[in-house]
Order: sequence, then structure tokens, then C-alpha cells
Amino acid sequence: MSSAASSPRKSPPATGVLHSLAQRLWPSLGTASAIQRPTSIGIAGLPDGIGQLPSHVPVSLVAADSRSAAAWFPALIEDALAAGPLGLVASSTQWLDELLEYPELRAAYRAGRLKLWVLSPGLQAQVQRHGLSLLVQELERTGLLPQHALYLCDAQNLLSGLNVAQLAHVSDQLSALCRQQQRPVVLGFTPPLDATAFLPTLRNLCQMSMHIATLHADADRWRLSLDRWGSDTGALFQTGFGLVQDASTHRLTADGTRTQGATPELVTAADQWGVLATRASVEAQRGIPGHWRIVDGLEDIEVAAATCVASTVLIDAGSAGDFESRARLVHHLRLSRPPTLKIVVRENLGKLRTHSEQALLQLGASAVVYKEVGFSRLLQLLQDINAQSHTRKVHPDYAQALDSFMPPRERGYQAPGRFCTLVRGMLDRTHDIGLSHSLVRLNMLDRMPHLDALRACHTSRDGDLFTADHEAIYVFLFACREPDVELALQRVFALPLTQLFTSQATDCSAPGIRAMTEQLQESLRKGVPDYSAILATVSAPTPAALEAPPATPLAQLREDALALPKHTNIENQQSAASPLVVTRPQMRPRPIGQRAAPRPLGRTSA
Repeated sequence: MSSAASSPRKSPPATGVLHSLAQRLWPSLGTASAIQRPTSIGIAGLPDGIGQLPSHVPVSLVAADSRSAAAWFPALIEDALAAGPLGLVASSTQWLDELLEYPELRAAYRAGRLKLWVLSPGLQAQVQRHGLSLLVQELERTGLLPQHALYLCDAQNLLSGLNVAQLAHVSDQLSALCRQQQRPVVLGFTPPLDATAFLPTLRNLCQMSMHIATLHADADRWRLSLDRWGSDTGALFQTGFGLVQDASTHRLTADGTRTQGATPELVTAADQWGVLATRASVEAQRGIPGHWRIVDGLEDIEVAAATCVASTVLIDAGSAGDFESRARLVHHLRLSRPPTLKIVVRENLGKLRTHSEQALLQLGASAVVYKEVGFSRLLQLLQDINAQSHTRKVHPDYAQALDSFMPPRERGYQAPGRFCTLVRGMLDRTHDIGLSHSLVRLNMLDRMPHLDALRACHTSRDGDLFTADHEAIYVFLFACREPDVELALQRVFALPLTQLFTSQATDCSAPGIRAMTEQLQESLRKGVPDYSAILATVSAPTPAALEAPPATPLAQLREDALALPKHTNIENQQSAASPLVVTRPQMRPRPIGQRAAPRPLGRTSA
């Protein structure tokens, strides 16, 4: 059994299911005071009597993380001692020794107002057979009186491993114990603990946990979530309160923020209607509300948002090269501010690629507003999301949070084998995040040389790749949904598809794309040509997170707006290394026939 070798009082351990570490209580504790002082929850500033612990019913207090346990439980114990004597049961002598480093607690222990017990290692087996009866008998034998508040810390060690019938039996015993004690009986749950897995048990055993409160650390603040609780105005369910820590006393106090619901919605906060916006995000807009705060750049936003709790931060998306700085700011704000802060990114110079938009949401943005959305609609959107809290978990490491959403730094023509490897790699990386891609197989016109079709293909975005076999051109579009494929192909090809291809087959499902690449891989055995040397000048990679508007179809261009390299036969590839003569190919527009997959490889697009 554990001993209290480092405790202030050193004495031989008592026999039984736990060890008593306290001096015998003074005789004065034998007579109960006629008027009981309310016992506080260790948190100041909570409204409507919420900060008081109820008596005669079980109370469960859950510290979801180590920061919460360190900030909450010492104050909780101090408040209990301020209202009367306390019996404290824990599973670790080290934790009790750390508590006794607090002067108030050490003084209460020496005065006999704080009585300590350490659970025996074999107690869990006893609880499975007999419930709490042996524990309660041992507590009463070694000094627990009705006047004591009783706090059972690390209660998960008592309850883990119990089946449903055993939990129900323990619940009944716990309720009986609460009725005989004059002051609160508290079950304390501390890390390491999977609160999401343990809370359903507490919710469903009302006799064991009539009142449930959980403390979470949120950046530099805390959040108290009341699953069910009593107040002066009636019962509360799924109510949250924002907390801050007093710099001088290190005790938690309410900051005025309140949320409601299983998915928290903001009810009130001091700054909930405040808006911080970069100047570029509202440039040339009329009717900007007078209470908005407009700042010049991202650095100013970061400084101004450092004290925000529930404001809205409006950031411009910028241009292609600005994605990195925006993404890092979104990630920093989400991790450093409470979840009630809203972060909105507004397109202003170009269109965000689908994966860039989803990456911003994964990094912590509340919403991405498209360039086409007018300012009045933007104002309505900000009002609509005002009550939202961010609930998606954000990875603390920026690079890991972003990695799955970003394509490899490859674009343009790839040799068929390399093309298949890159496509399958992108499918694997994005499998768990729901990012949709498209693979298009464009069947060549009979008299259309492959090189002419390949030279008409220009990709300007990382992750957009193309290759060819004997019969077709394959185009992979990273993070391109099926409704956007046609516009994307207009952007990729400098000539109308009717002048190059007879039909096309598009697949946007991962299994269908894999089947296409497997078929292409199989065709490599027939000696598919590699055009890499000839087309080396077509793809020059530059980072891009924003996509330009779709290219205007050739039919709408001026007659002299397009020039393509002159066709070179595959047999004369060696001579193609010399400078190519740029001429306009002579082709008649032909309609693409029925756009259907020549083989059943996936869905088709018309």
C-alpha cells in the first residue's frame, strides 16, 4: 500500500482499503453549526448562484486537461475549507504533497480541518465486488464526520472497469452517502482522462452525477461547461462560461462570455459585435459600419486581436503569393484565442483554389467569402455567424495541419509512369479529408498529332498534371469538383476541345481515378512514348494558391491571339531540341461526339 513518507505528518499507515494521512480532528468538529456556509466552486464571478456547490446530491467536476486541473482544484479545495472541514481522498501521495505546498491548505491540515486519505491499490477490485461500502466504512472509522465536505479526487480510478449493474449499485450507494453528509460530496476527475468517452457515462447515471461541470483550457483562457447544473433561476443544461485567470491570485474568474448548446452558440460577450478588418478586405466599399475597426495589414490584425474574445476578424485573401501569410495568421489566431472568435477570409484579388479554401477552414477559419459576394451580403453573413463557436479541432503544428491539403510542387506534363505515381500519391494524402479531384481522359482525333494537343495544354497550378498514351490525353485536376471540370479544361487548353478530341470521360471518384491510372499503367507495357524532353519548356513551376479566372475560349479571341508550335513527328524527336518555329496549326473545328467513356471506368460528363 502507498505511504505518506513526504507528508507533513509521518505515522504508520492504517490498515484497510485506504490510508489516513491526517491528524485526528479537533473535538470542536463533533458539533455541527446550525447554519452552513455555502461552498463555492473555486471560480469567481459566476452569475445566479452558479458558483455554489449543491449539497445532498452527487457532483462531478471534470478537469479536461492538466492546465485546468492545476488552475481549478487547489482553489476548489481552498473554498471548501473556507466553508468548513474537508475530507479529501486521492490516489497519489505526490499530488497531496503538491497541494500541501499551498500555505492555506498546509495550515488547514495542521489545524485538523483538512483530513487526507490515499486510496489503496486494490480498492478497485473491492468496489467491483462490494461497491463503495468498504470505502465508506473505512472513511467513517478513520474520522469522516457528517460535517465534512467529501471530495473524491481521481474518481475515474474508482469507476473504471465497472459494468452497468455495478455502476448502478455504486450510484445508489453514492446517493445514500450524499444524503447523510451535511456538505457537498464531489467526484473529481483529473487527467489523464478521455472526457469525451467518460462524460456519456456520467450523463446517463443521474444518481451518480446529478450535477456535471467540465473545465477546458482555451488558449490563454478557460471555458467552464455545465452539462447540467442548478442555479437561482432554475436548472441549466449545456451552458458554458468563459474564464480568465487573475494575475495576482491565480484564481479563475468569469469574463462575461456565455454560450449555450451542445454545439456552443454565443449568448453574450463583451466584444461579440466587434469587427476587425484589414483595409484591403473592405477597399472601395461603401456603408462600412462605424464601429468596425479598420487596420492596414496582417501584423496590425494580430496585435489588435490579441485581447479579443468573441469579435469577428475579417482578412483579405490577397493574391497568389499571399496564401502562406494568411494561412499562418488564421492558424495562430485560432490557437491563441477562444473558440468564440470568428475568423473570416474574403477573396479580393483572385479566386482561391478549392484545396486552399478547405485548408483555411481546417486551420481555423470560420468562413471563406467568395469574391462574387457583395458587401451587403457580407454584412448579413457576419451577422449570421455572430453566435458561432469554432468546434473543429485544429492541429497545433502548422505544417502538419496544412500538409494534406497542399498539392505536390509538380505541374504540367509528366511521363505516364510518373503521372500515375503522383496521382495515386495525391489520392492517398487527401483520402481522409474529403478533397475531391478529377481525372479526364480526352480521346484524340484520328489525324491530330499528340504533340499539338500536348502543346495546347498549359497548367499553371501545382497538382494539375497531364500525360498521354497512344489514344488519349489524360488531365488530372487537383481539388477540382466535377461541376468545375469544363471551366477548368477551358483554362488548361489553348484550343477548343472540338479541335483536338473526339470524346472525353471524366471521373471524380477515388476508385474510378485509380482504375484509370491502372489502365494507363498497363499500357506502359506497349511502349508509350515519353514527351518530357520535347515539352520541357511547357511547365515551369511557380507556387500558386489562387487560380486565375477561366481562360476565354478561342472562339472569342482575336484572330491573331493564339500561336502554337509547329507539329513535330515523334520519329523526329531528336531534331526537336532545336528552336521550334511557331505557327498556327491548320485545323477545322469539329464537334466532340458523344462524350462517353470508351470503357466503363466511371461517370461521364456531357
